Amino acid sequence: MTVTREKTLEMLHDYLEGKISKEIVHQWALKIVVSNEFDKLRVEDELLSETVHALFDLHHEGGDEKFNPTIEELEYYKNCLEGKIKFKK
Repeated sequence: MTVTREKTLEMLHDYLEGKISKEIVHQWALKIVVSNEFDKLRVEDELLSETVHALFDLHHEGGDEKFNPTIEELEYYKNCLEGKIKFKK
């Protein structure tokens, strides 16, 4: 599965707009995180890998929800992917 900034931005945008559930986003991100491609991605595109990992982290439930990324964090990644602000780790 090839991941692109465009597809990741689309998934992130659709989640933030309430068009898709966190489960759908998590399942999409899970396929990427467990792939061999993700290790390469972490070296080649830190913004993209951090964003995918944040989307993967949406799966926490109950008391573990504190580990989910906040809306503000997701908006930050969205703005970085859109080129509105510079990504800083």
